[in-house]
Amino acid sequence: MSSPTAQPAESYNPYEAPKADAPAALQPEERSRLRLASGGRRFANLIVDYVGLMLFTFLVGVVFGLLGAAEVFEQANDTLLGLVMMFAYYVSMEALFGATLGKLVTGTRVVMEDGSRAGLGRLAIRTLCRFIPFEAFTFLTRRGGAPVGLHDRLSKTRVILVRGADDAR
Repeated sequence: MSSPTAQPAESYNPYEAPKADAPAALQPEERSRLRLASGGRRFANLIVDYVGLMLFTFLVGVVFGLLGAAEVFEQANDTLLGLVMMFAYYVSMEALFGATLGKLVTGTRVVMEDGSRAGLGRLAIRTLCRFIPFEAFTFLTRRGGAPVGLHDRLSKTRVILVRGADDAR
């Protein structure tokens, strides 16, 4: 006999990380159904990820300080340190969760063009492409109504919508 307040076997968890509805590899006709994230969401990702990158760098600095290796940060070239932290932030977050902090907040995720999960090598290429001067301006060109940046095209990845509606592109 079940109680009136019994929960179903699989209950909805609003705090669970978003999941892509894309299987390992989609057929060509199914690929067109992937909903690419809008320019507004991509811009929100950029802003939230900037804050996430600062937090990540701070936490790494605290760990180095606690381990007695703070001089590594003090003696490092600031530009090189920033590039290493940015690379570590984007690759580790996208490899572990399929999304960075910004993408988790906006309900988007990084996948391959065919909808499958992006591998570590593709994520590394994607992140290295972000270092190309003026790469952020490549979002001004659109393909199919949604922005696809140079780091998306060169790494053959896309940022898709996994939760919420995104009618305004």
